[in-house]
Amino acid sequence: MTTNDAPSPSDPRNLLAMKRALVRHVRREQRGAWFALLVFAAVRFADAPVVRYGQGDHNGDLPPAMWYWPVALVLAYTAIGWFYWRRSARLGLGTRVGPYLALGIALVVFITGYVLWEAQHPGFLADLREPSPFAPVLNSVVSPAGTIGLALLLLARIERSWALLAIACGYLGAMLSTTDLSDRSPWGFPGILVEGGVLLLGGVGLALLPRVKERSAA
Repeated sequence: MTTNDAPSPSDPRNLLAMKRALVRHVRREQRGAWFALLVFAAVRFADAPVVRYGQGDHNGDLPPAMWYWPVALVLAYTAIGWFYWRRSARLGLGTRVGPYLALGIALVVFITGYVLWEAQHPGFLADLREPSPFAPVLNSVVSPAGTIGLALLLLARIERSWALLAIACGYLGAMLSTTDLSDRSPWGFPGILVEGGVLLLGGVGLALLPRVKERSAA
């Protein structure tokens, strides 16, 4: 009869393995980007009626479409901040989401100022907007909708999530691929459907990912 010595809890290799397992568990519990993706998907889809009915001349005033994105994005970041705060209070695990929210709000302010300035000065940066390889990138990224993808890149770094990084890049890529479509409808389709679809599917996927991993590990 032979016996095998059980690993000692104080064994360095055992302690290191336990630490790594704990770090992975904490990071998994801290991640809540799925909520942010679903919120932004709703914001993107809700832009369709604004595109359809919020354009045009309104007696010299800025059209409603100009005001939709600043209001919608500020409300979105407020909801996301509330979600992370409530989640942190419930689990006792905080996520360093402050820089993400700060960058998101800063981008909203900057891009809103840029759009308003451009509306009052149509010739602003006209050379960069002429047909060129860089024009689609500028038109897509330097836009209210583009700020969603830029801020998600930082959130992917904060949560150390390769899946979220892929979703953010996919969203920005979808924006670039639909910029020059000539058959856009008055509702902003197919761009809104494609971009909102990436966010929606990404949010659902991230929400289900922990369950899939748990089942595969069982």
